[in-house]
Parts: sequence; structure tokens; C-alpha cells
Amino acid sequence: MTNALKQRIIGLCILLAFPLFGGGQAMLGTELHGLGLFLCLINSLVVILAGFMMRSVMATSAPRSGDIYFGTRIVEGLFLGLSVLGVHGSFLGLTMTSNTLYQIAMTVLGLGSLPMCRWLIGSNFVPKWLETSGFVGYLCLVAAMGAAAYGAETASVALLLPGAVFEVSFGLFLALRGRKYVRQSL
Repeated sequence: MTNALKQRIIGLCILLAFPLFGGGQAMLGTELHGLGLFLCLINSLVVILAGFMMRSVMATSAPRSGDIYFGTRIVEGLFLGLSVLGVHGSFLGLTMTSNTLYQIAMTVLGLGSLPMCRWLIGSNFVPKWLETSGFVGYLCLVAAMGAAAYGAETASVALLLPGAVFEVSFGLFLALRGRKYVRQSL
């Protein structure tokens, strides 16, 4: 498989995650609960696939960062899947609600994506503004989960925006360009 195709797949996976998880969650608890659960669980597979494919793109220039990103997406996918299955029992001795599992998944995504963002900065893989927005977006995502854990919902929602903007922009960039970007060519 060519790198261009891998990048298109990564971009599509990142973009699909929003409607799969968000749309699926909106259906939970309704007459479409089964479909919602299915969409959320497909989301878990999609984010893991994005991590797997990104790891292979990063393999030659930043293998450790690629492995971290892949591991991050695995943890994210597993915790998001568990969050929609309504797991409220004991997990490692802690009682975890679906909301807590979601917050852990997003915190892991935010922290574990920072090495990938560092790779973006040194690789000329994306435009400069997109490189920087990745760091800012993922740090804001971590802060948003902290704010949500302390009940600051308004701050949490506001802090989610930079990360969402980055992920949508990054996904669109990869899906539409689908090839290595070289900043000097602009």
C-alpha cells in the first residue's frame, strides 16, 4: 500500500470518528440503541486503524513516536468502547462510570498524541500552522478533561474546540491531499 493511500485512510478514519462516536452516542438510550452501540464500537476500530496506519507512515523517521501514537489509539479505542458498553463496575479497584472512561480515553489521546505532533513539526508533513495547532489542540483536550472532571463544563466545552479543529483539519488535509506535503513547495 502506498503512503498516499495510507494517508487518505488515516484522514478518513480521523474524520469518521466524529460522526461514528457522536452519532452513535446520540442514539444510545433511544429506539436506535443497538445501531448507536454498533456505531460507537465501529468508532473504536476506526481510531485504532488510524493509529496503526499512522505508525507505518512514521516508521522510518520516528518509530518510537509512531509506536506511542498507535498505543494511544488502542487505549482510546478500548476505553471509548468500554464507555458505551455502560461499564460501571470495578476496574483495577476503581469504580468507573462511562463518563470517566471517556475522559480517560480523551486524556490518553491528548497526551499520547504529543509525540506525533513533535514528529509533525520536524517532518514537514503538514503546513506549519497545522503542526502547531496539533500541540495546542491536544494540550487543550487534556485540560478540557481535567475541567470536566472538576465540574467546569463550560470551560471544558471551550477547551475541546482547539483539539476538534486540529483533528478535523488534519483529517481533511490527509484525506484530500493524501501525499507527503513539503512546506517549501508553497
